[in-house]
Amino acid sequence: MSSKAPFIKDLSLPAIAAPMFLISGPKLVIECCKNGIVGTFPALNQRTSEGFEEWLIEIKTALATFEKETGKKAAPFGVNLIVHQTNPRLEADIKLCVKHRVPLIITSLGAVSQVVDAIHSYGGLVFHDVIKKRHAQKAAGAGVDGLILVA
Repeated sequence: MSSKAPFIKDLSLPAIAAPMFLISGPKLVIECCKNGIVGTFPALNQRTSEGFEEWLIEIKTALATFEKETGKKAAPFGVNLIVHQTNPRLEADIKLCVKHRVPLIITSLGAVSQVVDAIHSYGGLVFHDVIKKRHAQKAAGAGVDGLILVA
C-alpha cells in the first residue's frame, strides 16, 4: 500500500484524463500532469514502438523541466496498453514502460498477471478497464491496483 500513497498525494484532483484514441498525446498528457491530474495516452497512438519511446522521453523531460523551473511536483502520467493477442507491439511496449518506469499502466482487453508483475517490479501501478463483474474479478485475480469502470 505504501507505494500507492505518493501517487495519490501528487494529485491536485483525484482524476485521470482518459487515454483517448488518436486524441491523447504528449502535449495533453504534459499539461494534465502540470495541472495536477493524471495524464494518459494509448501506446498505440504512436504508430511504432520507437515513436512510443520518443513520446515517453518527451513527457518525462517536460515534466522534469516543469518541476525544476517551478519547484512544484507534477502529477504522474500513464499509458494505456491493449493486452490482447492481436497487439503485436505488446511485449516491446511493456519493456519500454518498464525501462522508463511509467507510473501508471491502464490495461484493456485482457488482465494478465505477467503485465502486472512487470509493472510492479519498479513500483508502478496497474489499473484495468472493466465492463462486467467477471472482468473485474479476473483483473483482481491478476493483481491489478485499481479498476476503471467503462460504461
